[in-house]
Parts: sequence; C-alpha cells; structure tokens
Amino acid sequence: MKRGILAVVFILMGLAWAQTTARVGVLLPISTVAGKAALYGLQLAADQVNASGKVKLELVIADDGNAAAAAVPALTKLMTVDKVDIVIGGLSSGVTFALSGPVKQYGPLFLCIGAASSVVEQAFSGYDRFFHYHPWDYHNVAAAMEFFKYLYQQEGARKVAILYEDGPFGSAGIQTYQDQLKKVGFAVQAEPFKSGSGNFTAILTRFKSFKPDILYWIGYDVDALPIAAQTRQVGLEPKLIYGAPPAWPAGFEKNNLSNDIAGMTAWLPSVANNESRKFVSAYRKKYGEVTDEYMAPMGYTIVLSLGRALEAAGSADKDKLAEALAKVQMDTPFGPLSFKPSDTGKTKYQGFNQSIWLQFQYLEGSRRPVFPKERASRPLRYPGSY
Repeated sequence: MKRGILAVVFILMGLAWAQTTARVGVLLPISTVAGKAALYGLQLAADQVNASGKVKLELVIADDGNAAAAAVPALTKLMTVDKVDIVIGGLSSGVTFALSGPVKQYGPLFLCIGAASSVVEQAFSGYDRFFHYHPWDYHNVAAAMEFFKYLYQQEGARKVAILYEDGPFGSAGIQTYQDQLKKVGFAVQAEPFKSGSGNFTAILTRFKSFKPDILYWIGYDVDALPIAAQTRQVGLEPKLIYGAPPAWPAGFEKNNLSNDIAGMTAWLPSVANNESRKFVSAYRKKYGEVTDEYMAPMGYTIVLSLGRALEAAGSADKDKLAEALAKVQMDTPFGPLSFKPSDTGKTKYQGFNQSIWLQFQYLEGSRRPVFPKERASRPLRYPGSY
C-alpha cells in the first residue's frame, strides 16, 4: 500500500518537474480602451494555458502610461528587478519606437501586440527576438484601399480629406495613403493635427471649401467624438466619415453622433469561425460581457501561441522559445496564424497581414461588418447622415 502511495507521489512530482514555467512581463497602456482589452485577453488565455497543466505562465503586469517617459523605466524594471526574459507589449507605435533601444539592450523575447508603424519595423530591423503579430501600416493601407476603390467605383466618391495625428502612428504611412488614393483617381487634401489636442475646428473649416465626399481621420480613440461633433459644428457635410484609430472609445456606439461612421477592425464578436466563437464564449464567462475591441483576441492569441511554443520547447530559454514560436501554426479568432519575414524583409517574424481586416459601420447602436461584401452583415449606408 505504502509503495503504491509513494508511486503516485513520485508520478505527481514528475509531472510537476515536467511543467515549464515562464515569467512574462506585460507592458501595456492599461488605462486606455485598447490596453485594457488587450490585458483582459492576455489574462483569459493565461488561465487556459495554466489549466492545461503542461505550462505555467506568471504574468508580471506593468503600465506603460501610453507614453515613452513611463514605458522605458517600466521596461527597465521588468528586466532588472522582475527578471523576466519574455515581454508582451508594444501597443502604441510611438511608445514601441522608444522601447526599441532598451529592448535591444536587454535582449528579451519581445512579442509585439500592436505598433503598426513601419518606423517601428525599421527600428527592430535585425533583432531576431522580435515577433510582430499585428499587421504593418502597409497592410492597413492595402486593406483600406480595397474599400476606397469600391467607394470610387460603385458609390461615385471622388474627393477625400485626410485628418491625421502628427505622431508615428498617424504620419508614418500618410504619403503612401495619399499616393495610392490619387492613383485610384481621388482628389486628396490632407492636414496633420497635434496629437491629443482635441480641437479640429480650424482644419475642418478649411476642408469645407474642398467639399470632400469622405472625411478620413487617423488618430486615437479620444479623437473620435470631438471629430464627429466638430464636423457638424463647422457645417462640413461629407458623405462618409471614416476613422482609423487602433481602438474606438468605450460606449461610442451609444452616442447618436457615431451613427453611420465607418472604420476598420481586425475582428468583431460576430466573426463566424470556431476560434472566435470559443473566445467570445470564454470571455463572456470570465468577464460577464463581450468586447468588440480586437486587441482582446489579439492579446489572447499571443499568449496561446506562447503557451504552445513553451510546450514544444520544453524550456523557457528565450532562444529555444523563439525557435519554437517561429514554427507555431494555429487557428485563431482572426484566422490562421504562422510567422514569416515581413514584406519588406526588415523583420524576421511577422504574424498577420491585410487579410484579417474588415470594414464596419456604426448602425443602430452597434458595429456591423459592411465590407468586403462576403463578410458583410449589413449593406453600407452611403451617403451617411451626419
């Protein structure tokens, strides 16, 4: 009897010894809509990975304050005090660009959740522990351009006014946007705004004489409501307001000013694939609600892929882990994920591309997919009522 009990104990001890444990630094702008969504997705996936019993993840969470001045010391603490070898973060392009030097200095495995700007791609060029999951800005341009070609060819749109923030996120790809819109046939007028300023009336007033069919703004969630309100205040009457923030403000859909505004997202809860349905069900069970912010499934996907890599590597050694992660192939709420060099060849491990994007419109209090047509749940309302 005693020998039987001892055998069970040894088996359990063996299982414990076989478990691979990793401390993972999480560096996100936790106070923002996108940062909070990403964190919730990360924690949901960590629960699932840990429940498997094969891998144990210990998340060490830090707030980057959505500012380089806070992000760099937060990363330094993760590396020198918390002693992590893996960091998940990099949501904002400007912050991630500032982190590129310290990341290269300390050498963690860096799993980047956002940071679409190709300025970031250039900054991490040659760093082989950099895994970028989010599409780059040129992928975003390619996906948006398909929509704008449709608007030109099928809806008769001819003029685009672009309002863009002057940081790396808004300005890095702006010349490419303009060139490609002109190539389609659009007349384009573009002006930058000071990031975080909140006052757009002067630029919107100047746009009135241009009489754009489309007002296209590139900025952050805090800009959405002021732009929607000030467009009306100055009497600008575009046929479509199209926004491109990394996340939309919480509760924006409940404001009447959101109606008919369009945008682009990588995911909505209505996406019909098995992994998306499983994510929505698990998210609702854990948090009691469903998010429509795509940073939640993006964080979820990153941690699940890390769990697979840890299991395959059988080690938390960052180089063995990078080798295993490079070979991961898995279905996700966005569709299939695997890594290959970025289109420019500057970075070695790129996850998703333009294929994950879809266009939506705020209609009757919720976001509805409207383009491409095979993924649409409602027809696009054009011209919209603003």
